[in-house]
Amino acid sequence: MTKVAENIYRKVVPLPNNPLREINAYLITGERNLLIDTGFNRPECEEALRSAFAELGISETDVFITHLHSDHCGLIQQFSTENSAIYAGETDGELINFEAGNLYWRMLDDLFIKYGFPKADFGRNTDIHPGRKYCHKKRVDFTYVAEGDVLEYGGYRLRAVCTPGHTPGHMCLYDEEKKILFCGDHILGTITPNICIELSAENPLGDYLNSLEKVERLEVRQLLPAHGTPIADMYARIRELKEHHRQRLEEVLGILDDSWKTAYVVAQYMTWEITCKGWEDFPAPQKWFATGEAIAHLQYLYFSGRIQREERNGVYCYRK
Repeated sequence: MTKVAENIYRKVVPLPNNPLREINAYLITGERNLLIDTGFNRPECEEALRSAFAELGISETDVFITHLHSDHCGLIQQFSTENSAIYAGETDGELINFEAGNLYWRMLDDLFIKYGFPKADFGRNTDIHPGRKYCHKKRVDFTYVAEGDVLEYGGYRLRAVCTPGHTPGHMCLYDEEKKILFCGDHILGTITPNICIELSAENPLGDYLNSLEKVERLEVRQLLPAHGTPIADMYARIRELKEHHRQRLEEVLGILDDSWKTAYVVAQYMTWEITCKGWEDFPAPQKWFATGEAIAHLQYLYFSGRIQREERNGVYCYRK
């Protein structure tokens, strides 16, 4: 555990057998404590967080969830009590409660099939999804925060900043006086945040790029991401992320021609940083995330009027 600012501690929580490897949970201590994100609902994550609570002498905490992914909210129930306030943005909070049941995953599965992901022979495609395996199990009684709402903990005034893109209702927390931004997965230093199609989000990359522009207008001296180490220069990293997606869009345009292609087919020809000989060797979850990112870039190009989309045999296909 590392002290990153007065009353703010970062606990690195392991994510076993996951490419992300770990998540940063943040604890703000004071008259009331605040935990920002939790890790997967699995014992290794819970044990790591409990050790941080013991080291800080914390028994109770309020909880803020930046977004719906299970590596951020899987342990909500284990680290909240009847006295805890559990905060989230309403969009992702509703999806978090929806994903606690089977219907969310069935709908997400059907959405990916609509964009060309093949139907699984072994069951639902989402059976392979780590977010489903390590999800929280019960509905959460959230206190919803909206853009501009302020939470006060440990001497900080944390303003909610809605940053959709990585998820439909991703939220950051910003202290304007101290220039600190808890950015969840909106900006990461060592990897590029996965921008993926999701229920209720037709153009996630468009949302994400708009959210980058929004955060770029803030004055930030200390950026605290949910994965990897703190980022020294947020503005330089934002420029890198914009350039990454510009190159990605050009790559997708280069893959398309005058024949119709599904997002699943396009994903096979995109460049991925993974140690596999070819697409057939990709682990099934990585095919899922790669296809989701391909969809996001194709949808951005479609909504920008740069490519065509047509539904063919019940599946969306794209061409120039």
